[in-house]
Order: sequence, then C-alpha cells, then structure tokens
Amino acid sequence: MTDEPVQYCTLDEPVDIPAALEAAAIEYLDVDDQRTIVIYQHAILMVIASEGRATAAREFAVELWEEPPDGLPRDPNDLVTAFLDELLATTDAVRTEFEGHQDTDDHD
Repeated sequence: MTDEPVQYCTLDEPVDIPAALEAAAIEYLDVDDQRTIVIYQHAILMVIASEGRATAAREFAVELWEEPPDGLPRDPNDLVTAFLDELLATTDAVRTEFEGHQDTDDHD
C-alpha cells in the first residue's frame, strides 16, 4: 500500500503501544511482537515498531491501510495525525522527530 499515508514517530522514551491503545480505548489486535492492527474512527491502521517491540517502542510507523467506509471527506494524513495525538496523549512520551505529513501550526 505504497500510496497510503505513513507517519514515522520517534519518542524520547519507550512506550507500550498496546497499553497506550487500551488507555485511549482504541480497538486493536496484536499481530506479533512488532506489529499491531488498529481500528481508529472506522479506519484500519498498522502500527509497526521499528526499534524494539510494540511493548517498549521508541520508534514506530503508522500506516493507513483502509480509509473509513463512511465516505465522508477526510484527509488521510489528518486521520493518522489525530490517531497519533490521541495515542500519545495517554503517555508521558514526547515526540522528538517527525516524518511524513505533519501540520505545522506553530504560532509562537
């Protein structure tokens, strides 16, 4: 699925992705030690730990596998960004590196 949005995330500390998904009340299915399928707002995402396991990941990718079937117009990159924001809100980790589409509405 090379045309689908992918965002890469690097954190300042390891995060237990399944525990964060549980805390955010987001449905998921463990595939193996590194991959987790996520259902978020009726979309299907794949979260892949690129460094370590999903239970202690500092680096991971989020791929949009299937857009929501509702047909409502929504930017796929915004959906992935919203997922990451909601996921990381349940942790103390800080995103240290951004790759992929990101909104840069920094008005300081």
